[in-house]
Amino acid sequence: MTRVGVHLWQNMTMLDVLGPQQFFGWVPGWEVVTVAKTKEPVIADSGLQVLPHHDLDSCPDLDVLLVGGGVDLSRELADPEVLAWLAKTGEQAQWVTSVCTGALLLAEAGLLDGYRATTHWGSLGDLARYPGVEVVPDERVVRDRNRITAGGVTSGIDFGLTLIAEVAGPDMAAALQLAGEYDPHPPTPFGHPRDAPAELVNATGELLGSLRGGMDAFYAAKN
Repeated sequence: MTRVGVHLWQNMTMLDVLGPQQFFGWVPGWEVVTVAKTKEPVIADSGLQVLPHHDLDSCPDLDVLLVGGGVDLSRELADPEVLAWLAKTGEQAQWVTSVCTGALLLAEAGLLDGYRATTHWGSLGDLARYPGVEVVPDERVVRDRNRITAGGVTSGIDFGLTLIAEVAGPDMAAALQLAGEYDPHPPTPFGHPRDAPAELVNATGELLGSLRGGMDAFYAAKN
């Protein structure tokens, strides 16, 4: 059995982890559990409520650690209990993974030192604050040994299928991609800054900046 543990936190972007979680749950022999600091409902930035299976103390040993992100994770980044749990769990897990700004939590816990990694394009500068991390800006999913990090939000599905291919085999990944009809045709080609007009990138960057909350203060205090 492969046990995947999905770390949840208040005000996170739940799609980061729900996309891969759905595919993981279809893999025969895989168990997917959710874990948060407490077993109270986790309320996402979209308002969705999720009830974790475990708190930090009751979480069983994990083969795969998955950490999702969000715009303002300053409270998580400053929480020594959460960081200690991530560090300990990541050291024991066979795979340490993240989607979006979940990479910042892995980096803060020291789990990306000496590894190549990526995150949401709007937070690449934050990831670059960790000198031990080699930031990869232009890859949707980055694998470096047993670390897999993905870009923003929807890249979680690509990450999930990548991990399934690595652990359960490419045939399983292909079958689940087909079962899930993962064949995206978005209404615009503007899914990454390299393909978007500068004015759209700037406007989106300003929007994300307005939602950063305590992130700048956290890094100012850290430095």
